[in-house]
Amino acid sequence: MKTVAKLFLVGISACLLIIYIVTMPSGSSVLISLKPTIEPKTDFIFPQNVNDHNVVHQNVLKMESPENYNKHIAGNKDMPQTEEELYHDPYLKVKYRVDQTIVSTFDAQEYIKNSAHDSDPMKLNSFDQSQSDKIGSFRQIIDSRHYSCAARAEDWSNLPSSSIIMTFYNEARSALLRSVVSVLKRTPSHLLTDIVLVDDCSDDPDTGRLLKGLDPKIKVLRNIERQGLVRSRIYGALNAAGEVLTFLDSHIECNVDWLQPLLFQLTQKPRGIVSPVIDPIKAENLEYRVASSNIKGGFTWALHFTWVSLTEQDNQKRTKDSDPIVTPMIAGGLFSIEKKWFFESGGYDMNMDIWGGENFEISFKNWMCGGYLYIMPCSRVGHIFRKKHPYTFPDGNGRTYSKNTKLVAEIWMDDYKELFYQNRASARYSEVGDVSSRRELRERLQCNDFQWYLDNVYPELEIPEHKYVTISFNNWCLDSFGKTEYEVGLYKCHDKGGNQSWQINKSKSVVSQDDLCLTIRNKILVMKPCHNGNMHQQFEHDEDLETLYNSYNDVCVNVLNFKSRVVGVGRCNQDGVSTRWQITKV
Repeated sequence: MKTVAKLFLVGISACLLIIYIVTMPSGSSVLISLKPTIEPKTDFIFPQNVNDHNVVHQNVLKMESPENYNKHIAGNKDMPQTEEELYHDPYLKVKYRVDQTIVSTFDAQEYIKNSAHDSDPMKLNSFDQSQSDKIGSFRQIIDSRHYSCAARAEDWSNLPSSSIIMTFYNEARSALLRSVVSVLKRTPSHLLTDIVLVDDCSDDPDTGRLLKGLDPKIKVLRNIERQGLVRSRIYGALNAAGEVLTFLDSHIECNVDWLQPLLFQLTQKPRGIVSPVIDPIKAENLEYRVASSNIKGGFTWALHFTWVSLTEQDNQKRTKDSDPIVTPMIAGGLFSIEKKWFFESGGYDMNMDIWGGENFEISFKNWMCGGYLYIMPCSRVGHIFRKKHPYTFPDGNGRTYSKNTKLVAEIWMDDYKELFYQNRASARYSEVGDVSSRRELRERLQCNDFQWYLDNVYPELEIPEHKYVTISFNNWCLDSFGKTEYEVGLYKCHDKGGNQSWQINKSKSVVSQDDLCLTIRNKILVMKPCHNGNMHQQFEHDEDLETLYNSYNDVCVNVLNFKSRVVGVGRCNQDGVSTRWQITKV
């Protein structure tokens, strides 16, 4: 009987708890734990019902005044008063925390003053932090839109609201503050559901936490250990309440009416990823510049993102300068997407580390699986473009990027992945783990193949007709050392491709690596951007004589000084070993 009575009491308690949760007022700040479906051994799988998912989070995201909050926790001894674990992934063992403390005031000058600084203003962030601090939390910037964009405003009614998701790691406080304030000041309040800041385990937890004092719509999550851009964005998306997710970097400045064109396009055509035109902010002096709106995103076969000019066919699809631009690729840092479609299409590949490659995956996937990518000329956001990463990669920058891009190639590029490996040979040896769930995602979405993508989305992308070779002298290989304008020389052959993997086109006239060509500069050889008609880049490959001959200068590629491994050009001598090269197909 005692056992029956206990079970009866447990049942009654469970029913009361369910009734309490269902009828709980929207102002309650009790944390509701969400455990998204995770497929073991692989990556993120979207929630089964995204609409239910949004309802669950209304209470999580509801911000209260300090007075109401303190009254509530005074009557609830079990209510956490500091931080609370919200999410735990049993496979990746990743945790983050939501800070429930109330920050009711904010002092911008004090906030910036207490940021980490160095005597060299470029050292910590790879942009001039002292100049950023002088600018402060907000500044007026040029309205960089085309004048015809003003007429589009009449379309901006009945738009959905958006969550802004911004991840950061050891960001300069002034830049992060300016990013958030520009969102608050230049976004209509009714279109802004919340701003979800994801701190990827920065050294100073106050960098994110204190920003809650700016506005009640700001929510801060903090990773307990560093996870990188992809997983941080996923966690932000899981805790966002808007119908649309807008991802931004943490060193940006939103321009006038930046969000409305993005939201409007998503209402006109579902399953889209829409990106603003990204205006460059110079890293050296924080000068805001105006970018061309006649370009789109592309890539090289080494999976490097690049901006390319619009083709004649692109321009024919547009009747005016304010029309959307169809783009094969997005830069990845700034874009909007319907929350429902983001999760249904598989979000990001959670196996990717730190940074790099995620824009390829989401771009290929969206085009191949029934979506589209547009750049919206009437949306402008400034972005600080840095020449190098200010942070470290646990496995090294090169290894991390090779792993992430290999995941893209293996899952989405079909047989064309061989062109990727020929241009990034080191990626062949990267360990990427089990990719079966991502391939199953592609099957489940009934995605097109990569040939379809090339034919319909990026038909102007040149398919290389090169052969890939190593160029060696005894056991020493011609090596570019991976630097533009740097002297090409000899290095011990390592059979790993990379800087020792060369392309020779069918006409046997150009020796190149990606978009850089072997170029004569005085008597030495350097790597410079390829240009048609540059006679200093024209080499005739004679397979019988094993020479690389430049007829314009009447010279051959030559070992000038073997002891110092110097390679240049000199008099051709058929019998001289210094001009004979073994050219071996990779």
